[in-house]
Amino acid sequence: MSSNPVTMFAITAVKTLHDIKETKKQSKIEQQRYQDRIQRIAEQAKREEEDRIEKLRMSHAHNRALQASGGFTQGSRSFLNIQDMVTQYAEKDISTIRLNASSDQNELSLNAQIAKSKRKNELFGGWMSIASSAVETKAKLDS
Repeated sequence: MSSNPVTMFAITAVKTLHDIKETKKQSKIEQQRYQDRIQRIAEQAKREEEDRIEKLRMSHAHNRALQASGGFTQGSRSFLNIQDMVTQYAEKDISTIRLNASSDQNELSLNAQIAKSKRKNELFGGWMSIASSAVETKAKLDS
């Protein structure tokens, strides 16, 4: 039993349309997943930054308590230098946290763009497959 070219085209077109819709749906889910991961990275970096700032405050308070219990003035050069060094280390840590978070976010953003481009190519391929099948069917019918 030979198959009718129009029927075969219709079956191929319906299957391809279903694949196109599924690809669009998966693309939206994939993009949302990337956005969620980017947001989680930002939230984690913010928490780490806040923790480091709190650690800095505790360190300053600890240093002031030690200085006061020793009978030294809190305006001495040595004490101020220690406080400045602790602050500098904290600022470097916070900068590193921000840099790492930004790097991770940029990497995920780039991956999201690559995935989106691949999905667009799949969609285009699906539409071209339908068009190709239509041309082939027309050629079969004309011959």
